Amino acid sequence: MIVTDERLDKAMQYLATTDLECAERKAMVLRTEFRAKHTEALVYSAFTEGSVEDKKQATRIDERVVKAWDDHFNAVRDYENVKAQRERNVLVVELWRSTNANRRMGNVQ
Repeated sequence: MIVTDERLDKAMQYLATTDLECAERKAMVLRTEFRAKHTEALVYSAFTEGSVEDKKQATRIDERVVKAWDDHFNAVRDYENVKAQRERNVLVVELWRSTNANRRMGNVQ
């Protein structure tokens, strides 16, 4: 694969403009995980009857807990998507650098 200057520019532009987005999505992953655990704790503490296992089961199927974890997994998906795109663009830059280094040494035409 030959990386054109245009493709390199696009990769560098993407990397330069998605730093904050990536950080915000990572923060959202952490935030939604905290919220899901917090929601579980609130729901669990609301149960006054039943064994510990009964309370755990009831907590796991509570719609507020399910929604909180769904929000978390959506945040993970969004973060991993941006992260993967950034990694792919880093590879484009590295490929361009490697190809150009080889050209300077006369290994590639």
